[in-house]
Amino acid sequence: MSKTDKELILEVTQAEYDEAMKKGWTEDDIQKPGKHRYRRTTRVTEPEDVLPSNIKVQITLRVDLDILEHFKKRASPPAAAPYQTQINHELRKIMEKDLSDETTEISKSIETLTTNKDFIRAVAEQLKELDIV
Repeated sequence: MSKTDKELILEVTQAEYDEAMKKGWTEDDIQKPGKHRYRRTTRVTEPEDVLPSNIKVQITLRVDLDILEHFKKRASPPAAAPYQTQINHELRKIMEKDLSDETTEISKSIETLTTNKDFIRAVAEQLKELDIV
């Protein structure tokens, strides 16, 4: 147990258990009679723990059978990643390429505008009218 962990002991008596059961509680609602040990930690979440790329979300996804079979076949060797991981990896590559293409397009637009003297003059006129310069 680390220095930041705390051990808690919960004691449930037979009387407490019986009373809870009479009130309609189920075994999922209360521990059985006896002492139960719990460990509480004060672990702090690291920033990278909450990045969208580190959070897995369960979804239902319909894919063509041949696609599923292809990824399951790729996942069949002993050292291969599971097929869900491989599908996620391929989707990430597509997403990152799309994002890279968008960034490239934005960079080209910025370069085009910042080297266009007519655009720079028009911005300068607007700034003068707004009394910013």
